[in-house]
Amino acid sequence: MDTSVSRISPTDLLHYIRAKRREIRSGTDTRGEPGDRAARCLSEQLRHALTIGSPVDIAVLLGCAAEMSMFPLTPVLEQCTAAIRLANQPALRGLLWAVRHRQSRAPACARRLLL
Repeated sequence: MDTSVSRISPTDLLHYIRAKRREIRSGTDTRGEPGDRAARCLSEQLRHALTIGSPVDIAVLLGCAAEMSMFPLTPVLEQCTAAIRLANQPALRGLLWAVRHRQSRAPACARRLLL
């Protein structure tokens, strides 16, 4: 994913999210529970994105996780929010709002990403 883009469009962001979801699903088609492997993969990648401080990567991973009905714990989501707000990109802030909205409407049994 090209995170060097100064401004990302909502269309590009959605494209990155869907591509990441396909990548994660195709990489977790073997052994064990697919949801557990996908959650571990997303957690690991989100941890890395937070470490390097890439707002686009963070947003893509949050969007991908939300598409798969997986959400980070509140402290992690707040950390992601802080990193995304620093980028000051409308598409990323919109995605953050969408993730929070989906999380608020998700059932209590929705998967949580553990970092």
